[in-house]
Amino acid sequence: MSTEEKNNLLIEYTAELDSQMMTGKVIAAVQEKGLIIKTIFDTAEIPYAEIQSLELKDYILIVEADCGMFRFSKMGNWLEPFYNELYSAYNKKVRKALFVNGSPLIKVGGQYYLEEYGERVQGTAEIEIYEDCLLILPPNDGARRIPLCFVTSVDKSDFKLSIQLDTEERYTFTMLGYDSEPFAETLMEQLRLMREKTLLAVKEIDPSLTPQQAFTIAKKMPKGVAAPLDSLAAIAPSFANALEKKIQESRSAEEYKIFTSICDPAQIWVGFHAFDGIEIKDGEETFLNEGILWLIVPGRNGNTAAVEFIVAEDESAATFIYRFEGGFDDFAYRFNRAFEAISFRREVIRLPEDALQKPEYANYAMAVRRNTALQFVRNSFATRVIHVSIESWKKKIEVYLKEGKEELTSSD
Repeated sequence: MSTEEKNNLLIEYTAELDSQMMTGKVIAAVQEKGLIIKTIFDTAEIPYAEIQSLELKDYILIVEADCGMFRFSKMGNWLEPFYNELYSAYNKKVRKALFVNGSPLIKVGGQYYLEEYGERVQGTAEIEIYEDCLLILPPNDGARRIPLCFVTSVDKSDFKLSIQLDTEERYTFTMLGYDSEPFAETLMEQLRLMREKTLLAVKEIDPSLTPQQAFTIAKKMPKGVAAPLDSLAAIAPSFANALEKKIQESRSAEEYKIFTSICDPAQIWVGFHAFDGIEIKDGEETFLNEGILWLIVPGRNGNTAAVEFIVAEDESAATFIYRFEGGFDDFAYRFNRAFEAISFRREVIRLPEDALQKPEYANYAMAVRRNTALQFVRNSFATRVIHVSIESWKKKIEVYLKEGKEELTSSD
């Protein structure tokens, strides 16, 4: 038997199952998309997207899912291997859903404590560091992908390490044992490399920047996430002008003029993301080879915003409209977090809830479930205005951003 055949060999586990769906002796198999359970007459699948938690307790594996609780027992020495294989397959699916690519630079086990928008959670998890993120993988649906580009500080002591993000989330890791020092060193090295990559992208937009200007802008726009034009102009007017020039030379030039007539141009946030010259395709979307630009535009009433993606000429374009509480700047920061978390894929933001529950969007559903910023942005989504003609587009945008009316419906 070849190595590949051995790796693809499906292990079936015999267990006693207690659940509402089926009871008695079953055969369980861990597969790519979910856990398969079979009896003599029935077969059922628990998709990983629906699993809420895995727990070993009193020689029983408890799988809690959206469709109910499943208790596997009487497995003897096979209980722990079954749990380990299921946990590993579950994490593999979570990584894919959170757009985590490549192999981890370091992988440790320990305790984590997170503080997010007033929520506090702690537990045990596998913790991994990648080129652009830190990944927390507990045996439940509380996984977190922490983008390194938003880390503003790192506090390290003998027994714990804490990282702070620009939107006030804080993550603390303890009980890492002998891995504490290598873990901290790997994290610091990746933060340094992330800044260097952003620095290169910033200089590519404006080669005239001084080292200090480039450093400050890279810190304000990590990975190219959106920032207010006025704050960029205060650092380097030439850089703000270079971004505006890119907008004015794009298919969104007319829309940008209209946005600047609705609000102070200095209040508009501009973001960019480079794709290293690789053409990115995602469903209907084809991003520009050199990357993507986007605008976050405030409405006059303070609780509305428009997001404009500057896309290729042959791509259908639409403006996303949002209504929210908490102020425009808070929305813009959270949009940055959400957009980066989904690897700059717009479809995840606007996909209706009923569509999100379809099997083909299981990965997107898992991503939404594990990202509070993405939940906030999706909940704030009001509609989108299709670019049929500049006149009809302008009329609808002005109604929403100038007057703040809620009657606006999707344009076609």
